[in-house]
Amino acid sequence: MNIASSTETTIPSITLTELTAQAGVYRQGIQRECIAVLGDTPLQSLPFLGRIDAFIIGVCTRGETTISLNLREYRITEGRMFIFGPRSIVQTKSTHDFQAYILALSSEFMRHIAMDTKRILQLFLQLADRPCIELRPEEGGLIGDYIRLIATELKAPEQQFTRDIVNELTAATIYKVADTLSRYIAEHPETEPQERNRNEEYFRKFIELLSDHYKKERSVNFYARQLCITPKYLTTIIKQISGKPVSDWIAHFVLLEAQSLLKYTNMSIQEISYHLNFPNQSFFGCYFKRLTGMSPSQYKAQG
Repeated sequence: MNIASSTETTIPSITLTELTAQAGVYRQGIQRECIAVLGDTPLQSLPFLGRIDAFIIGVCTRGETTISLNLREYRITEGRMFIFGPRSIVQTKSTHDFQAYILALSSEFMRHIAMDTKRILQLFLQLADRPCIELRPEEGGLIGDYIRLIATELKAPEQQFTRDIVNELTAATIYKVADTLSRYIAEHPETEPQERNRNEEYFRKFIELLSDHYKKERSVNFYARQLCITPKYLTTIIKQISGKPVSDWIAHFVLLEAQSLLKYTNMSIQEISYHLNFPNQSFFGCYFKRLTGMSPSQYKAQG
């Protein structure tokens, strides 16, 4: 797959294996699921646009880069940590002498790491709108040390316990990042969450379902049936956990995809409406305008 030419169709979903192959790097075994990058590499300078099926943590050690994450632009400079969730739409906008320690983990790899995911998920959700934060010097150094250990283990020939070692080092790295996020949240009261409860797991499963089905399913009833709960209960807990109703989450996913296709591809508005399972172009246009205040053609004309 050629990422550079993929904008002629839809926004591509890229696995870690495909992404590294674009940089001329071919990996086997655990290295296909877990990638630790130290400093400047061909992978970091790769012009990129796509929906990455990976969880990415990075610490910039030199220079800077500007990226678009889900259509919002961020500037990453020295001493800042960045976190991208799976299936985020990422585009490299510009880069200047950019170097970073980066840990990229496939969704499959993440599912096999033993961690207290509930507490960690809460922290990451609180900073979902702040994927790039300033670190204290010692924090950046420690997270970099953890990533360096993982990189060292991955470079060696794979042995009987290599996967176990990498799993434990990765869990330790994520816990260290979570500690850093906890400190950041404590110092920035505006990021404090609403009170959360055991329904956090329902929210996580809802987001997973939505990621898989938003192109075809936009009713609360569908997601409630999948979770074996009533639509009213789903609506209540999603609002309680995230502060947004179910309908807003569904609209967010659909709108992000529509805006990305309008901005980054040559698909016609009619093709996009069919791609997102709208009955016709007119219905899609009304839906888009209700959410954005402009028609799809007006949005596309903005470039």
